Formats: sequence, structure tokens, C-alpha cells
Amino acid sequence: MRAYDLAIQNFSVAEHLLQLHELFRGLQEGQVDEHLRLAVCSCLDVPEQTVLRHAKNDRVVMVAKATAPIPQSLLVPDGTNFLLRQAVVVGCTSLESFFWDALRENVLTIVRARKRGADESLRKITLSLDDYLSLEGWEDPDLRLQQIILKNFERGTLYDPSSIERIAKILTVKKFWDQVAAKTGNPDNEIKRHIGEIITRRNQIAHRADRPDENADPPEEQDGHGLRAINYAWANTRVATAKNVVSAASEIFTATLKKLEEQLDREEEQRLARQTMRS
Repeated sequence: MRAYDLAIQNFSVAEHLLQLHELFRGLQEGQVDEHLRLAVCSCLDVPEQTVLRHAKNDRVVMVAKATAPIPQSLLVPDGTNFLLRQAVVVGCTSLESFFWDALRENVLTIVRARKRGADESLRKITLSLDDYLSLEGWEDPDLRLQQIILKNFERGTLYDPSSIERIAKILTVKKFWDQVAAKTGNPDNEIKRHIGEIITRRNQIAHRADRPDENADPPEEQDGHGLRAINYAWANTRVATAKNVVSAASEIFTATLKKLEEQLDREEEQRLARQTMRS
């Protein structure tokens, strides 16, 4: 499923952001050891008098030319939290894109297989006269039908786990969260809670730059920059849950669609057999 392949590529970006946060977290600037400074000058092929800046934590040592300084945001408490927030945004967007792409990728199969038994949102699609007439003029009417159907499904935004379940229902999947829980080995209420939290936090970051709600009672915890507090464990768990949901959903959708495609193949064989008998 192409939707799954694209989602996994996007999740890798979120995971890299989380890794960068852990790599740079707690960096402190200090004086560079003279032996290290000379070695770096030699490695960079610059004069020994070149001014260098130095920062380190218990995981990495950074030495940079003063003309390309180490970003100040990496050197202050909570300064790398922007990487966590970006990981949340990328992870949630990967989740969202997967479900909409899966719907768009497979909607024609669903319509052809389920016909009037398709989900109500598909049954209620209306065709203009131009749409109807255009079906006859296209070399591949199925492709044109797919285009007509998809223009009624603009890419949307997920607001909560129930939005995901609605898409799964259109894809003819029943008891979606129960199946996801069985595949991941985690309780469905915990999965839905994590998904709801990452969607909410993504929206807070996207629409309010993660500024806390001034009217919250009790007041929301803040980091050293006046934004909502966030930590690696929280972000990593939610991104991992989102990725696990996508992986499980891909397996569920693939199995469901395989049955529909097999049904279509049987119907086509029967149609050809009837045609042969009449001729």
C-alpha cells in the first residue's frame, strides 16, 4: 500500500527529530581543550589561530568555527524542546496523511465491490451532468469515476480517534480499534488516548505555537520559554503509538481490500462466463 510506504518515510523524520533532541539535550558551552582545538583546526584545514566554540554533554562534543556558531537555542535549558514539538507535528501529520491517502487509494475498489452497500458517505455522492457525460469520453472510465468520487473527499484534518474510525468504516472495516489493539498488544482505550493527545497537541502547536491557555484552571505547566511543558518520554510514546496504529491499520486495510478484490475477480469471471454462454 503506497499510503503506508509514504507514512513510514514521514515517521522516520519524526524519529530523527527525537534522536536529535536526545543527542543535543543538555549541551553546555565551555573552553575547548587545546589539544582538541588544534586537532579540529587540522581536520578543518584552517589556521591554528582560528577561533572555535565548544559545547558538550555526556553524549556529544561539538566544536565549531566562530563564523558558524553553535545555535544559542541548543545551549539553554529546554532549548531543544522545539525538536520534540516538530516531532509531534510530523508524527501526527504522518498519521493523518496515511488514512486519507488510504481512502483515496482504494475508494474505487470499495465502490465497485460494495455498490449500494457502500458507506453512506459514498452512496450520497452526486454526479453533475458534465461528470456523467465525461465518463463516456474517457479512455479509462474507471479512472474518471475515481476522480469524480475523490473530488468529494478533500484532504481533511483528524480531530479525534473517532475521525479515524469513520475513515476505517468507509473502508468497510468494522471494530477498527479492537483489531488495532489485538495487533499491537495494547489496550484500545490507551491507544485512543495517546492518539487523541497527539492530535490535540499538534493542533495546539500549529495554531497557538504551543502557548498555554491563559484561562486554564489549574494553570498549565510551562517550560523555561513560557510554552507548554513537553518532554522526550511523552513525545516519543505518542509518536510510537501513532506509527503502530498506522502499521496495524495497513495490515487490516490490506486484508480487507484483498477480499474485495477477490470478490470483484469472481464477479468478472461470472460475467464473462454468462457472456460466453449467450454467444
